[in-house]
This record gives sequence, C-alpha cells and structure tokens, in this order.
Amino acid sequence: MTATLRSDLRPGTSLAKAPSTAGAAKPGRWVAVDLLRGVAIVAVVLYHLVWDLGHFGVIDHWAHTPTGRWVGHIIAGTFLFLTGFSLVLAHRHRVDPVAFCRRLGKLLLCAYAITAVSLVVAPDLVVTFGILHDIALTSVLLLPFLRGSRALGVGVAILAAVAPMVVSIDSASRWVTWTGLTPQLSASLDVQPLLPGFAVSLAGLLLARTLLQAPRVGTAVRDWRPGGAAAKPTAVLTTWGRHTLAIYLVHQPVIFGALILARWGGLID
Repeated sequence: MTATLRSDLRPGTSLAKAPSTAGAAKPGRWVAVDLLRGVAIVAVVLYHLVWDLGHFGVIDHWAHTPTGRWVGHIIAGTFLFLTGFSLVLAHRHRVDPVAFCRRLGKLLLCAYAITAVSLVVAPDLVVTFGILHDIALTSVLLLPFLRGSRALGVGVAILAAVAPMVVSIDSASRWVTWTGLTPQLSASLDVQPLLPGFAVSLAGLLLARTLLQAPRVGTAVRDWRPGGAAAKPTAVLTTWGRHTLAIYLVHQPVIFGALILARWGGLID
C-alpha cells in the first residue's frame, strides 16, 4: 500500500492572521490542509489494518480486490495532491533552499530506512520506490512549476496522466517499473510509481497557486475554521495531520506487532 505522510511539505506561511481554534494550529497553517492530511492518515491506518487482518487470515483479503486497490490509489493520490499544494504554501514568496533540503533529507532518510527494514523482513518484497520515495522525487520535480507558466503546468500534468496509457516499456526490472510506464509493477510491500501520480501533485500545486492569486476564495479557504460540534473532532484530525510522517512510520509496526501477539496469545487463529 502506498500512503503517505506529512511528508508533504508544511503549509506554514505568514499570511493567516485569524487565531486558530482547531488543534492549536500555528499562525500561517491552513486548517483545511491539515484536516485533509489528518483524514488521509486515518485512512492509511485503517487500510493497513484491513490489509494486516487479511494477511493473518482474520478476514478476506479485501485490500487485494479491485475496490481495495482503488481505495489505496485514492489515499495515495490524496497525499500526492497535498505534496504539490503544500509546496506552494511553504515557498509562496521564494524557495527556501535550506528548508526544502532539510525536509527532503528527512523524507529520503525515512524512505530508505523503510527500504532497509523491508530488505530484512521481506527480501522478496523489498520496498525500492514506495510512497515516501515518490514524494521525495516528486517534490524536486515540482520546483520548476512554482514560478513557471501555469499553462505549461497544465500541459505537463496532462502528459503525466496520459503517458502510462500510451507508453509501455516491456520490463519487470525495479530500475524501470518505478516510472509507471511498465505493464506491471515489481512485487513490493509498498510500490508507488512516479506516473501518473505526478499529474495529481501538479494539480495540487496549480490549485494552490490559483487560490493564492484569487484573494477572496483563497482567503476564505485559508481562514476557514470549524465551529460547533465539529470543532473538537476537527482539532484532533488537524493535530494528526501535522504529524503524519511520524504516524506513518510507526503505525504498521504497532498494528503488525499487536496481531502477532494476538496470534501467540490464541486470540486469532
């Protein structure tokens, strides 16, 4: 499964002036973005819980059904969309190379830590290009579109979406399948090819640029705060949304370990 993370860059900026009532968000964060990221990480945890239950034979392996695979694609797509959207918010005035490289280094460190662990626990399903690897590369490839022509961005997004439909490279090598241009992907615990997901990230980037240049709509989205009965659950989700990378890294070992203990304890067959 793919799924991601806060990996996507922080949407912190200096323009939001209204005090936050959701999850004690720092000034400049868009609550709507943190909320969407929080919902996405909850979906990741639930998806992997279902996957693990299927792996242990507690339930049918729903994650391997067409519906399950589509759900996985939607979850991964949400994080890829947020990668592009948040990149704009984090570097709206100018690209901060120090902040960008710091975040990129953290992503790569986590990505290849997962690769190393998978090489030990499942060498036949080693993770060579999962969601974190993809987000790291995508973040670099998105940089030229932060200030470039939006028309060019739309054109590249269309090409990225269409390319896997018209280009087919006959290879099963992990050195090629990461592109998304091969008929099948390599077997892996987590595989997230660059294409067509790059189109989704570009869409997020272009939408963020559009909102920032449409003051009325952009301000409404930026300053949105939930009220009433929705305030408390939203605060929880936005808090989780600010820590998605940490949640992503620890949730599977916790779930998998709990199920192993449950099997040893005779709670599951």
